[in-house]
Amino acid sequence: MNKKQSDFLTQTAQRLHLSVDERSGTLFGEQGGLKMIMMPSTVNRDYAALVFSLTRGGQEPDAAEMKTFAKGNKLVMNCVVRRNRVEFVLKATFGSVKKIDRLEQAAQEIVAFLRSRGYQSCCQGCGQAVEACVMAGAPSLLCDSCYRQLGANQEQQEAAKKPENAVAGTVGALLGSILGVGCIVLLGQLGYVAALSGIVMAVCALKGYELLGGKLSTKGIVIGCVLMLVMTYVGYRLDWAITVAQYFEASLLDAYRAIPYLIDEEVIEGGAYMGSLLELYLFMLIGAVPTIMGSVKGRKLAKVTYRMQARQAVGSTPEL
Repeated sequence: MNKKQSDFLTQTAQRLHLSVDERSGTLFGEQGGLKMIMMPSTVNRDYAALVFSLTRGGQEPDAAEMKTFAKGNKLVMNCVVRRNRVEFVLKATFGSVKKIDRLEQAAQEIVAFLRSRGYQSCCQGCGQAVEACVMAGAPSLLCDSCYRQLGANQEQQEAAKKPENAVAGTVGALLGSILGVGCIVLLGQLGYVAALSGIVMAVCALKGYELLGGKLSTKGIVIGCVLMLVMTYVGYRLDWAITVAQYFEASLLDAYRAIPYLIDEEVIEGGAYMGSLLELYLFMLIGAVPTIMGSVKGRKLAKVTYRMQARQAVGSTPEL
C-alpha cells in the first residue's frame, strides 16, 4: 500500500468512524447500528461503494426500493442487490482525499434511509449476526458459521481444481490471436490507427489461453506473449499485403512475400512501416499488462480468506 492510499484510508476512517483493513485496503465498521464495508465498487473499481448485508422482518432487501432510492439520490450512481448483499455505487472516487466529504455525506444519507425503512444487518449466507471478513479475496459480511463453512469449501475447491492444460491453453491463445489478426486487418483496411487492435490482440490471446488452459500461469503468460508478438507481425504484414495486392493487382500470397522487397526498393517507406508496427506493439503491451496483472492478482486473492483486522485511525472511535 502506497502513502497516497494509506492517507486516504486513514483520513476516511477518521471522518466516518470506521476501521482500516490494511491487507484488503478497505474500510469496515458500523454506523447507525448497521455493519458496512467501504471498498472499490465491484461494478467499476474507479468508484467507491458502500456494501451492506441486510434483512427486514427476516426477508431479503426490496431491490426495487433500493434502486429507487439510488436513482433519486445525487450522491449514488447505482445499486446492486444480490440476495442480502446490497452494494451502493457512489459518485466519488475511491482513493481520492478530495472526495471524503462526499463519501461521508453519502454514508450518512444511505444509513438514514436504511434505518428509516427498518433494515438490519445480517450474514450474507444465513441471516445471523455478522462480522466483516475477506472470503476468497472478496470483502464480505458473514457470521462465524458461514465464514468457517465457506472457508472450508474454498480450500476444497482449490484442492479439486484441475491442473493447467498447456496444450489446450496454447490452442486457446492461438484462436484468440487469430481474432486479433482479424481486428488488425479490418481496422487497417478501414484506415483507422491500429491502437485498438493491439489491445484486442493482447486480451484475446491471454484470455484464450486462460479459458481453454484452465488458468493463466507464468507458462501461459510466456506462451501467450510469444504468440502475440508473432501474430501481431503477421496481422500487420497481412494488412499491408492486402493493400499491395489491390494496388498492383497481384495475388495476396505474392503481395505478402513482396513486402520486404518493396521496403528495400523504397516503394513502401521503411520508417513509416516500422513506426506503425512499433506503435501496434506498444498498444499490444498496454492491453497485455493489465490483463496479466489482473490474472496474477486474481489467483492470489482467490486463496485469501481472513477476518478483517482493525487498524484504528488516530482520533477515530470505531464501533466494530
